[in-house]
Amino acid sequence: MLKTLTLIVSVVIALGLVVLLGVMARPDGAGSVWERWQQQPRRGALTEEQRQWADVAWRYVQNNTQPGSGLVNGKDRYPVVSLWNIGDNLIALTAARRLDLIPQQEFDARLSALLTTLDRLPVTRIGAPGALYDAVSGAFSQNGGTAGEAQGMARLLVGMRFTAQSFPEYRTFLERIALRWNFCNLLTQDGQPLDGREQNGAWRSAAASDIGYADYNGAAFGLWGFQRASTRTAPFKTAVVYGEPLAVTARDPRLTGTPAGIESTPYLLTGLEMGWPAPHPGEAADVSMAQRAQRLYQAQETRWRREKILTARAQYSRSTTPWEVYDSLFANGYAWNTLADDGRYAPELALLSTRAIFGLWALWDTRYTDALMQLGRLHQDEKRGWFEGRYEASGGYNPTFTLTTNTVVLEALLFKQNRGPLLQAPLNDGYLGVRMKDIFNWPGHCLPQERLPLSSAKGG
Repeated sequence: MLKTLTLIVSVVIALGLVVLLGVMARPDGAGSVWERWQQQPRRGALTEEQRQWADVAWRYVQNNTQPGSGLVNGKDRYPVVSLWNIGDNLIALTAARRLDLIPQQEFDARLSALLTTLDRLPVTRIGAPGALYDAVSGAFSQNGGTAGEAQGMARLLVGMRFTAQSFPEYRTFLERIALRWNFCNLLTQDGQPLDGREQNGAWRSAAASDIGYADYNGAAFGLWGFQRASTRTAPFKTAVVYGEPLAVTARDPRLTGTPAGIESTPYLLTGLEMGWPAPHPGEAADVSMAQRAQRLYQAQETRWRREKILTARAQYSRSTTPWEVYDSLFANGYAWNTLADDGRYAPELALLSTRAIFGLWALWDTRYTDALMQLGRLHQDEKRGWFEGRYEASGGYNPTFTLTTNTVVLEALLFKQNRGPLLQAPLNDGYLGVRMKDIFNWPGHCLPQERLPLSSAKGG
């Protein structure tokens, strides 16, 4: 009888373990979401070679800084910057100081020039920064004053917050600059970032719908206290690549003229800068950016294992036409689709991207990212910086140098040295918070504090 009871108890325990493991392994279960997102990143002091990598990335900044404005060219020797590039500028400068590539005096001089330019930066008709600026003068470039991009503004806000967190003595200057800008047409009332363009004398806005960048944008604005009333992610479809369900932007590319797909950049930047928040219990796997980033990584590693093609896909720049290439894991209905800036299918331009290699290498400490870096570490010119990458088909270089790629190199190396994401929780009790306590003198720019009464009135 005792043996029978013992056997029954053993069977019950075994069944319980099987059920528990099954729940954790379910693709839509909270257990699997929690387990799979916890990739093992690289942590620890930089080696001598890795410090040399950082020096090379900083060389790009040195070569391309405009001394009068403090701005850094978005492309090598080409004095135009996007709002995204100005965010890159702040991040690269701050990372360089934290990596001890430059002394405090040089950091202060460079940042002072840049802050002066930011304080005088021309704004669009809606009172917010525009899309493109002349790097020498800081004036609008081309039609830069007639458009605004959510992801560019998000990148700038990340850069400003990163600098303020790393060096609090500059925080007040940065927050005073932010107070100049009007956010009313940059976000919906529930906190969804917007793209905008001037058309027929009026400003037209639309929600930024790219799923990867929508998440990055929301997290960036959140660093400044902008809260989304809804936690739902941007609309997306699912494309299965090597068994991995990838979240793909849902918009119709035929209507917008821009690719609808998935590439590495926004996922890698979110991981390096802010970390991927652990999913909430019961949250669907596809809602979690952490899970989507893991699938993005896994699809690229699986392609290497099955097809023996090293893969690190990201949007990138060229020095000849086409000037920009959308190099995807999936876009416009096809896996591993490479699209020129005119929408042309261009498989010969598929690239082993330097910025993607460094992001993947920092966030995933695996044999695959070791293999990527065996080639990626050679994508450099010690006198000019890190170039965009090498073509998958030929192995030939894309010898274009950009601020974004060199900034990502610095971020990835600082992430490793920092043993984790570069940004912490939102900052509180600074100049902006004190200034906004005077409710009778609010600027009327739809800042987070100015949005609260409307939310409260609606029961938010």
